[in-house]
Amino acid sequence: MRRSATLRRNLAAVAGAAILSMGVPSPARAAAGHLDASFRSGGTVTTDFAGHVDIGYPMALQPDGKILVAGESGLEGNPKFALARYNPDGSLDPTFGGDGRITTDFTGGEDVAYGLAVQLDGKIVAAGTAGGYAKFALARYNADGSLDATFGGDGKVTTDFTAGGDYAYGMAIQSDGKIVAAGNAGVTGSDSRFALARYNADGSLDPTFGGDGKVTTDLTSYPDDGLAMAIQSNGKIVMAGGAGFGAPNEKFGLVRYNPNGTLDATFGGDGKVVTDFTQEPDVVFALAIQSNGKLVAGGGSALGPENNPKFALARYNPNGTLDATFGGDGKRTTDFTPGDDDVYSLAIQSNGKIVAAGQSGSRNATFALARYTRNGILDSTFGGGDGKRTTDFTKAYDSIYSVVIQPDGKIVAAGAAGLGGPNGNFAVARYLA
Repeated sequence: MRRSATLRRNLAAVAGAAILSMGVPSPARAAAGHLDASFRSGGTVTTDFAGHVDIGYPMALQPDGKILVAGESGLEGNPKFALARYNPDGSLDPTFGGDGRITTDFTGGEDVAYGLAVQLDGKIVAAGTAGGYAKFALARYNADGSLDATFGGDGKVTTDFTAGGDYAYGMAIQSDGKIVAAGNAGVTGSDSRFALARYNADGSLDPTFGGDGKVTTDLTSYPDDGLAMAIQSNGKIVMAGGAGFGAPNEKFGLVRYNPNGTLDATFGGDGKVVTDFTQEPDVVFALAIQSNGKLVAGGGSALGPENNPKFALARYNPNGTLDATFGGDGKRTTDFTPGDDDVYSLAIQSNGKIVAAGQSGSRNATFALARYTRNGILDSTFGGGDGKRTTDFTKAYDSIYSVVIQPDGKIVAAGAAGLGGPNGNFAVARYLA
C-alpha cells in the first residue's frame, strides 16, 4: 500500500461499529491523563457531516480557545475538505459555516485536508490533496468559514509536482506570513520524494524558494515519503517521514532545508538523516521542535500486522545526531497491545514533557496517548500510573491524528471514531494535564 493510504490503513479489514458509553471521571480520579468532564459529553465529542465516513486529521487552536479540526467528509462518496470548529466546551460553533461545519470541493475526486493553521489575522489555511491524479491543495477561509477570495482568486490553490500523485501532509505558516506545505511527490510512481512548496500570502508560489516555489528530495533509491514538517525559530524547515518505502528495512528519515529551500549541510552532513529501530519498516508520522532546538520524531516501529508495531520516538540534537540523553541512545519504543500501535502526532508541554498520540490496536483500535519525561521515560504521573492512556469511542476503529496543548495545559486530541463502520465521524477528546 502506498504511503498516501498509510495514514488511513485503519480502514483495511475493519468492520462493525457500536457506540460505547463514556464514563465521567469522579473527582477522586481526576488525574493527569483522565478525560476532562467539562468538555462536552464526559470529555469526548463526535461530529457527523453527511451520514458518510468523515475523518478528522489536523487540528489547530485559535487564540480565543476555539478548536478547529480538518479532514475529509464523505470518504465513500465524493470526499471533500471538511472543517469543524468547536467552542472551548466542545459544542459546535454556529458562527462558523452556520452550524460549525463546512466542506470544500476541489475536483469531484478525493479531496482531503491533512494540514491546518491559523494566521495572525484569524484566517484559516488548510492543506492536503485534491483529485484522483492528486495535487497539493490549499484552501484559505475567513474567520466565519467562508472561502477567502484574496487567496488564489477563489480561496483555493492546487500545485502539481509530477504526473503521479502529490500529497501535502503538513503545513505551517512562517513568521513573515508565507505558507509552507510539505508531503510527497510522485506517490503513484516508483520514485516518490519528499516535497515542499512555499506560497506567498496571496497563494502564488514563491520563486525565492527553490527557484520556482517547489523543492523535492530523494533519500534512498526506493520511494521516500514525507509525512510531517516543522519550522525552526531560525526559519529552517525540517521534514520527516519514511526513507525507503518498499525496501526490506524502511527507516525514519529526516531532511532539513535552509529558508531558501536548499539542503542544510549542517544537519547530518548533507541535510539528511536516517534512523533504524528494527529490521522491519520504521516510519515517522509526527515531528515536534523543543524550545532548546532539539527535534522529536514520532511514528511506528516494525510496521506490519505480524510484527507488533509500537510507538516509536527518536530525539535529535540540532545537528541531526541522536540525543543519547533520551532513552539512553536517542530512541524509545512503547507497546500498548499486540496489535498496531503508532504515533501520529506529538506535542511538547511547557514543562518539557512529551505527549505522543495515535492509535492502539488493530481491528478495534482506540485513541492512545503516552507521556514521556524530558529524558524519554514514561511519565508515571500520567494515565493509570504507567504513562499511557487509551480511550474507546466505538467497537470499530478509533484513532488520534492530531494532538495539541491548550494554554491551561489540557491536552486535546482529535481524529476519527467508528472507521470501518457505516458512519465514521470526527472525534475529539480532552484530557487533564
